[in-house]
Amino acid sequence: MKTKFLSFILLLVVNSIVAQKSFEGVITYKLSFHDKTGEMSDEEAAQFMGSEQVYYIKGNKYKSVMNGMLSMSQYYTGKDSIYTRMATGNNLMYLKSDEQKEEVLSMKEKKSAAKIMGKNCDLLDIKTNEGTTQYYFTYDFKVNPEDYKNHKYGLWYYCLDKANGSLPVKLIMDTEELKLTIEAVKVENKELDDAIFELPKGMNIIKMPEE
Repeated sequence: MKTKFLSFILLLVVNSIVAQKSFEGVITYKLSFHDKTGEMSDEEAAQFMGSEQVYYIKGNKYKSVMNGMLSMSQYYTGKDSIYTRMATGNNLMYLKSDEQKEEVLSMKEKKSAAKIMGKNCDLLDIKTNEGTTQYYFTYDFKVNPEDYKNHKYGLWYYCLDKANGSLPVKLIMDTEELKLTIEAVKVENKELDDAIFELPKGMNIIKMPEE
């Protein structure tokens, strides 16, 4: 009896350790943009912004790279700012990430709302004063949400907190002017060099222009 009890406790401890281990690796998403203002067609938006986004994630840091003409790269270093670099120019633009501009009006969680990459995914269906966000997730890819407590921009910390640290496998953001959809097509668990997340050197650091 004692042996079974100890085995059960050990199993709980092991599962707890596994559950707490943060994802480190690379997630590749397919992208689609729909410009509701009519300034760009879907094809032009894909060419300009990209059709693929690669996320490198480690601890409280990430770097994302899009494959469009802009060759846009974004860096989050675990502090209170997001940095953006374009293919042309020598500027590294930043915006403050520690403020949540959207006001959440409602949020509903739906279990097993979709199957993505062969996995059953839950959904956070969020309505804000700026539009809607649909955040699909599975508990297979998780980080510590508190590592991103200063990343309130784009509802990032809000969603991670509500999803118990689960990263999105699909995200749909729909506003008056734009509809953005990203969906994971490849997930790689791998150790990443810290150098990946270092800000580019020798660039002018300027504030991102207001929209």
